[in-house]
Amino acid sequence: MAAGTPLNLPTLLVVEDDPVLGLELTDFLRSEGFDVVLVAGVQQAEQALQRPFDLLVLDLNLPDGSGAELCVRLRPYVRSGIVVCTGRSERELRHGLLRGGADAFLVKPVDPEELSAVLASVLRRVAPPPASPMRASVPPPSWRLDSLQQCLFDPSGQAMGLSAAEGLFLAALFAKPGVLVERSALFDLFAAEGLPMTAVRLEALVSRLRAKVVAAGGHRLPLGTSYGRGYHFKAHAQVLRPPTPAGIQRPDARP
Repeated sequence: MAAGTPLNLPTLLVVEDDPVLGLELTDFLRSEGFDVVLVAGVQQAEQALQRPFDLLVLDLNLPDGSGAELCVRLRPYVRSGIVVCTGRSERELRHGLLRGGADAFLVKPVDPEELSAVLASVLRRVAPPPASPMRASVPPPSWRLDSLQQCLFDPSGQAMGLSAAEGLFLAALFAKPGVLVERSALFDLFAAEGLPMTAVRLEALVSRLRAKVVAAGGHRLPLGTSYGRGYHFKAHAQVLRPPTPAGIQRPDARP
């Protein structure tokens, strides 16, 4: 929305040469919650528009120029919603102005409440939309594991190749982020894949994996350790593709 008052009222410039009608509209629209400035002609409107307005109510027959020409001339340069309010009702004029820059066209005499409703409708169209409550929240940076290609991606997108044992270890943790995976369950998993594992070898695997991740992208692997019990992954984790079937591994993969 354009600049408004300290109360953030929508700002409105009324260009109307009839002083009685102009004051009536101004008083009513102020009571409707608009911050209104009233001018009586083209030159005054051009001076007033040195500051931005949210909305513009524009008469066409003005003492010092054409409101229709002003509307078309302003449109490329202002973001204001423009409502033409005139005693003229020619079909060609209405269509031409709606194509040329006006957002709405009302024929006098105008019901002030209808004008207020039209202004509110135009304001909704020209004002920047607020953040949608339906918009999904942005997920946290994710660690991603491609178990088929035995590859780990850190949150910045840096990829690093994994051995079969490293990939199997991370797949077990990524399946349940934040949940402790017991060492006994890991040993069973390794044995089922033909990769016998001991406590010492598992600790060495974890140490090498931590060092590999830091060396590849500078990130620390968010791996939690419960000494003597097992491990858990402490960040958002995603498995891109399921693990490779038992007995199949990349040619360069080593446990």
